[in-house]
Amino acid sequence: MTTRIEPPITQDKLFVWVMHRFAEVFEAHAVLKGGMVLRLLDSPRHTNHVDYVFVPYTSKKGIRDQVVGALADLEGATTEVSMHSQMIRVELSLDGESILVEVTVAANCATTAMTTGGFARAAGQPPRVVRVMHLDTALANKIAAWNERRLLRDLYDIYFLAARAQAKIEMNVLDARLAAVRSRLPKMRKVREMSREALAEELLDAVTTLEEASVNQQLRGLIPADELAGLVPRLAAAISRLAMQLTTAQHKRPTVPI
Repeated sequence: MTTRIEPPITQDKLFVWVMHRFAEVFEAHAVLKGGMVLRLLDSPRHTNHVDYVFVPYTSKKGIRDQVVGALADLEGATTEVSMHSQMIRVELSLDGESILVEVTVAANCATTAMTTGGFARAAGQPPRVVRVMHLDTALANKIAAWNERRLLRDLYDIYFLAARAQAKIEMNVLDARLAAVRSRLPKMRKVREMSREALAEELLDAVTTLEEASVNQQLRGLIPADELAGLVPRLAAAISRLAMQLTTAQHKRPTVPI
């Protein structure tokens, strides 16, 4: 079955089409994650990716054809598929606009229901309920991602999830990531595991050395100018609170399924 998007075509219309199409075709097996979840939470940060984890799967090769087939249902669109070590990446293009759809697999993932809400309505579509990665799990994974990449946009996402969306760190997920650190950064290449306390120190060092000019330069184009104003102290406050939680949290049974 083919479906259409009414012109003019925009990236946001493509994003909405993918989210709704995957929810229809794959139901709870397609779990939205990453920056697009933040967009559904009204985050102003720009992204040109829509990221998914498919569960329960152990091999991305097993879902490649289904993913590409679902994306091929968009009338007039073209797809360019590449297989990477950790993901399937598909560039979906229509009438000069394109987005990236990235898919990984996992045996399980904690999820929650979320509406595409105002994001879909702004793109001229009625909202639909989709499955997204649980926000506590998303925060834990985003902290781990920052630790391995040290990107300022990751710090912003951590701030947004913790301070704006009121997510709590799912410590069991974070501990699993810290037990198997994978980083290509020169200073991190020999790091195979890390304690919560060491991570807390790294986070505090990162926010205490933030400078407004550097933050504005690195996030310009990703964050609106009015959101950049006063961002440094907001980042520092939110990240400092999280660092304190990392040093004081006790190991306990998970409150969210992993």
